[in-house]
Amino acid sequence: MSSFIPSIRFSLVSVMSPLLLIACLNAVPSENKSVSIPPVIADSFAYPVSEKEYVTEARDKKDEWYNALDLGEQNHLGEDWNKNSGGNTDCGEPVYSIANGMITYAADAGPGWGNVIIITHTLPDGTRVQSLYGHLKEMIRTEGEVRFREKIGTIGNANGRYLCHLHFEIREEHCPSWDAVFVGYSPIRYGWVDPSDFIDQQRQIDDR
Repeated sequence: MSSFIPSIRFSLVSVMSPLLLIACLNAVPSENKSVSIPPVIADSFAYPVSEKEYVTEARDKKDEWYNALDLGEQNHLGEDWNKNSGGNTDCGEPVYSIANGMITYAADAGPGWGNVIIITHTLPDGTRVQSLYGHLKEMIRTEGEVRFREKIGTIGNANGRYLCHLHFEIREEHCPSWDAVFVGYSPIRYGWVDPSDFIDQQRQIDDR
């Protein structure tokens, strides 16, 4: 009996020692767990459509793209970007992130929306804004950090509900629809800003 007990103790020690070692290695001080990674700064902006970086609303119909429905028109909460060629000619065209940022929403938002991506951008002064890209045919990026003019999706038609176009919004941090999909039309526009005006004010190169 006496020889049996030490063998049990030895077995328990041999089993528990690796477990204790693993626990010690994984024991990280609580102050280290809360370390946050600084957000990537959005220090340059451009429009979300066209392979050419310098498309602007000011050149509607002069370049390949135009804003078909502006912020506020018919209570619209964003802009609708179409190709000059009309119809569904822009189906599948690339959609680009307007600046450095972090994807905070990417999902099929249901009828009237289709696939939607929302990106949060941190400006050099710490101010945050969000850009929304709606009616996408394909979502190429659905999470993580994205860079200025990185391809994030393609233009679609909200699962066949509309002719192909990009519904595009920019929201400020006090927007009631921050981090979420709301409606595309509303007489209340508190927190939504004119996307083209914002980009034109933030862009590094003025090629208007």
